[in-house]
Amino acid sequence: MKPKRIVSLDALDWAEILRASRAEGHNMVCRLVEEFHAGVNRFDAEGELLCAHFLDQVVIAVAGLNREPDRLYACAGRIRRLYVLPRFRGKGLARGLVAELARLAFPTFSKLTVNVGTSDARGFYECLGFEPVQHAGITHIKELGPEPS
Repeated sequence: MKPKRIVSLDALDWAEILRASRAEGHNMVCRLVEEFHAGVNRFDAEGELLCAHFLDQVVIAVAGLNREPDRLYACAGRIRRLYVLPRFRGKGLARGLVAELARLAFPTFSKLTVNVGTSDARGFYECLGFEPVQHAGITHIKELGPEPS
């Protein structure tokens, strides 16, 4: 199943993913929804986007791409707010979201960055070709290029 780009949160059901992420002690989905509604971050600047997987209108996995705020990586997009409902993990949804963000990021961005906290997330990104880096606020980076023909 290929993720779809989101430009509005209104027609979607966010209740389950909000509840599940909070129950796991994660605030990323709540912040995504709050910042989107407040106009703080709508993932709508050049090269930015928000993608999700749905089951009917229920959001079951989500991830966004913003411009990397660190000036050293001004040519990079930053993956943000990646979360998959626990009952849908292990089905390739997160991998699909990251792949779609990478596909749509190029050529606006030549790199992707991420800041992960858990060892599971570190391993996930490294399996996707992200390289660990020692930089404040960035744990991994991946070079982008055109898709092979």
